[in-house]
Amino acid sequence: MGRNALRIALSFILLLGFSASIVGAQTITLQVAAAVPVNSPWDQGLRKIAAEWAAISGGRVRLAFPRSMANASQSDILQKMRLSLDGGLIETSGLYQLDPDFLYLSMPTVIRSEAEFEAVAKALTPVMARRFEGRYEVVTFAQGGWLRFFSNRALSVPSDIAGLRIGVSEDQEALIRFMQALGARTVKSDASTVLLQFNSNALDVGYTSPIVVATLWSQYRRSVTHMSGFRISPFFGALLINRRSWERVPAELRPALKDAADRVAAEIARDAFKLEDQAIASMTKDGLQVPPMSEAQRDEWSELFTGPRMRDLLSAWFSADFRRAVDAAVAELRP
Repeated sequence: MGRNALRIALSFILLLGFSASIVGAQTITLQVAAAVPVNSPWDQGLRKIAAEWAAISGGRVRLAFPRSMANASQSDILQKMRLSLDGGLIETSGLYQLDPDFLYLSMPTVIRSEAEFEAVAKALTPVMARRFEGRYEVVTFAQGGWLRFFSNRALSVPSDIAGLRIGVSEDQEALIRFMQALGARTVKSDASTVLLQFNSNALDVGYTSPIVVATLWSQYRRSVTHMSGFRISPFFGALLINRRSWERVPAELRPALKDAADRVAAEIARDAFKLEDQAIASMTKDGLQVPPMSEAQRDEWSELFTGPRMRDLLSAWFSADFRRAVDAAVAELRP
């Protein structure tokens, strides 16, 4: 090889190396859908995660939250994730669409405290990794408060639900059958229709987050008079990134990014609990009634799952490995 040819070859190799370094340092922007209220704990928490990821990665990994998805349904978000979006904040009903076993966490009394939820989240991490393998990376998993019964009459014990019309999402078959087992009359309902159904007298009972109800209390108060003292189940969600998008993130950065997300998720939970207490206090000052619960009444709710019939139903509805992981986690914290 002549000297000119050698110089050209060396220059070409150096150019390739320089180009590769530029590509390796390119900014990766992940488009993540999040249908959350502006300035809510979830909104602020996601933006904090975005800021921490940018700092940890030196600006190489950024999160963006398309405004077009701010009011999207969980079904819309999941569909967009299959087509174009890199990820999404997927809450209770969306996780159920991905894997019906997640509805087990929403069954009354399965999880009774924040500490139990934290233990369950830790225990489910490997289970979720297996279930979503090849599809999604579970970046973090967090609680955002509690779901409560809201109704046009007092609900103190499970038998109070008998004969009442209760709103349940049409795709949550296990929960529909559970409420029917309590004697309730189920009505197809979701977050977009429950207020209209209450105000048109098509519904007696709904269950949702007090934070959500408080934001529309001026409209709910026309037909909703009571909230249960009993907390039904945790309101929770997971930040999921498509596997193909997650693999674009440099491998050496991934552990630190997930650790940061976990820290912020814990902050989101603490802020949500405070906001929930404030929401309940505000609504009770403006007419909402929350009847006190005796220890015996609380035990009656908690004992819903102790009978053989209910255990048999749960065994038929949810897979054994998922139930075992959840039940073992909470058992360690109960007397």
